[in-house]
Amino acid sequence: MTLTAVLARAPGQIAGEAAEKGQISLVNYFLVVAQLALLLLLLRQFQIESAAFLRLAMLAFAGFAIHAWLPLRMRLPFFVMLSLAGIGVVMGGVNAAWLVTISLALVGICHLPVSFAWRGALLLGAAGILALQRAGHLPFPWSDAIWPILGAMFMFRLIGYFYDLRHDKTPPSPAQSLAYFFMLPNACFPLFPVIDFKTFRRNYFDDDAYRIYQVGIDWMVRGVMHLILYRIVYYYLTLAPHEVANPAELIQYLVSNFLLYLRVSGLFHLIVGMLYLFGFRLPETHNRYLLASSFTDFWRRINIYWKEFMQKVFYYPAVFKLRKLGTEKALVLATLYVFLMTWFLHAYQWFWLRGTMLLVAQDMLFWGILGLLVVANSLYEMRHGRARSLGTPTRTWRTTAVLVFKTYATFWFICVLWSFWTTESLGAWVSLWAALGGEYTARMLLYPSVVLAVIIAGSIPRESLRNVRASAQDDRTWMRSRLVTVASLFALLTVSVEALHLQLGKDFGTFVHSLRSGQLSRLDTAQLERGYYENLLSVDRFNSQLWEVYMNKPKNWLDVESTNLKHFVGGFAQTELIPSFVQTTKHGTISINRFGMRDRDYEALPAAGTFRGVVLGASSVMGWGVGDGQTFEAVVEDRLNREWAGGAFDKYELLNMGVPGYQPPQQLVMAEKAFEFQPHAIFYIATGHEISRAAAYLAEAVNKGIDIPYDGLRDIASKAGVTVGMDEGEARKRLTPYRREVLTYVYGRIAEESRKHGSVPVWIFLPQVREGSWQEETAEAVAVADAAGFVVINQEDVYKGRNIDEIRLAEWDDHPNVRGHQLIAERLFDGLAEKREVIFQPAGR
Repeated sequence: MTLTAVLARAPGQIAGEAAEKGQISLVNYFLVVAQLALLLLLLRQFQIESAAFLRLAMLAFAGFAIHAWLPLRMRLPFFVMLSLAGIGVVMGGVNAAWLVTISLALVGICHLPVSFAWRGALLLGAAGILALQRAGHLPFPWSDAIWPILGAMFMFRLIGYFYDLRHDKTPPSPAQSLAYFFMLPNACFPLFPVIDFKTFRRNYFDDDAYRIYQVGIDWMVRGVMHLILYRIVYYYLTLAPHEVANPAELIQYLVSNFLLYLRVSGLFHLIVGMLYLFGFRLPETHNRYLLASSFTDFWRRINIYWKEFMQKVFYYPAVFKLRKLGTEKALVLATLYVFLMTWFLHAYQWFWLRGTMLLVAQDMLFWGILGLLVVANSLYEMRHGRARSLGTPTRTWRTTAVLVFKTYATFWFICVLWSFWTTESLGAWVSLWAALGGEYTARMLLYPSVVLAVIIAGSIPRESLRNVRASAQDDRTWMRSRLVTVASLFALLTVSVEALHLQLGKDFGTFVHSLRSGQLSRLDTAQLERGYYENLLSVDRFNSQLWEVYMNKPKNWLDVESTNLKHFVGGFAQTELIPSFVQTTKHGTISINRFGMRDRDYEALPAAGTFRGVVLGASSVMGWGVGDGQTFEAVVEDRLNREWAGGAFDKYELLNMGVPGYQPPQQLVMAEKAFEFQPHAIFYIATGHEISRAAAYLAEAVNKGIDIPYDGLRDIASKAGVTVGMDEGEARKRLTPYRREVLTYVYGRIAEESRKHGSVPVWIFLPQVREGSWQEETAEAVAVADAAGFVVINQEDVYKGRNIDEIRLAEWDDHPNVRGHQLIAERLFDGLAEKREVIFQPAGR
């Protein structure tokens, strides 16, 4: 039998061949396993989510291979055991033990042989104790890492479960209850869809097994595609509020900000698709929410599980109690009540996942405004009717045009409302609209045109398959879905192969490489503001112990900011390294000399016949992650003394004055200190985003009211209209047109002062180890340095062709390791040799 014939067999044929519910033929089994193998490779190639998720996916797919052949009565217990194993694989033995113990206690309370009132009171008491512990008011013996996962399992699921226990007369089995709370994917996803317990039970293996499994693969592939689209938006389209300077950028900001929600829909598809592999035929989580044609339609389409949870637990009981007021009033009041509770429960969710309550004005206003819009829309539909049809509605050009117009208007209104919800503050949101006073160009038509084209294409009538059993689909539709899934798998895998995508050009290869990486965007790299869902989805980055779990990071791992190497000194620099301080780390000893340098203890002035250079930079220069004598500066110094001593100079000294976290303007202060040591050369080590980081530090200084001792920087701040105490985001926005001017001043002053003191100014570009967005400003920074009169040594390709894991400190720490510093030193020595006659001048001072 051919593959096409197997795929196209009628549902009745397949069901008839199965002797028992839940069985699958050998041919179909291998088809599913082959696709799962491709999907696992795809997850690995694109580094979907964390390393922990890849481990969990391997466990899930291997578990499926066994689960599919077990007798039906054994499958649910097997799923429970697999889920518990998944918690152990992801969280570790100790964390898993605590998590399971607390979970069993909460589930046990629900089944105590007492009245529901007593059970509810005991649950509230237990939740209160856990909440006090989560807030840090009561001690607890377990790791912080379990809180987000425990919250994801119980904060909403327990409400729905208890509700169904009270209203459903059929008691669940222990395996059903445990399977519901310990769902396999949950260990990797703190933000988890609110799955209804009744649906979870009712839809278990209620269709042909092969078709259930296949739909699960379809959904997981769709989820990966959503996540790849999310990365395109995240890496290439997002803007920070301060970067929005004209109408075109405002439109880009509004659209990209809303499209970041693709990550939520993508992860929900992955989660539910994985559950399909174990027989749970759950309904869709999202239904083409970008094509909503009204506010009520948007509420119905986006995060469907949440909408149905709110209807079941809050809306319908409220309507029932308010029915004496009349149908219309009951519906209005119940809808407003639902949105009030939605706001409260989102803040409640934030508390369990992040540990703090989300009580900000824009969050309250967002849900209030959306609730009022949905109420108004609902009243309109009640009074004027909403088009309903049992089959595919008949479309005309007129009805299609009206639908497109309504969808287009709804999309833009939601984008505006979403931007309001996700900004850092109301002031930052209001300042966005100043961009309407900027230059109007043809570029502002790009996004509206693309959105319109997508909406027109999405409005083409098509068969609705929402929540339809796969076995009820006709053969043509089923076959088309199979071809789309398999073609998508092969296409994405083909694109991910480096040898292939590089054939399409360097730019395309760089683009694909960025999509395959789990790197942060330039906005996150700069620690800019992010939206509600983005913060929840990245809860692991704000919960250090959960981050350790997901990234395999050792619990005792020390990062550069937690070593207390610096102290506050005030002034424009704010911090410096602590003089005469020694810190022992797992990477080696960090010794700071009496002058506050991470280096040996030099004399204050160079001896006769000695070449002295001072190296300025941040943590990579200071040498976080390597021991004394292993920094690239120390390696270069040793090699200069081995190979060049006895020539123009008898001895060479390179003074390491790198300070972790320093931004370009802070180097002005460090350069002044450097001149006290009478160097022959000043080596300024630049990294990525020099231009934006320079402006950002000036905005920070003004915001904090720090005295700026440089006339040029004060003049720029004044010209930009930046004043003391101004919101930092607004200050950065106003400084955006002057970003290059800020860096020009910094470089120009360092170069000019160097020449005044008889020092040769040398500018060296050292990229970040991880490929990312640092390339964006490199060419411009090189031009600014060259114009300032620096001797330029550009090492942007120093890591090219190298295995990143061999030269960085760890998966979660991108500082160069010992091998990385050796590589830098080799390239830097070659660069110095090329410029030897210019830099190493005996009479340079």
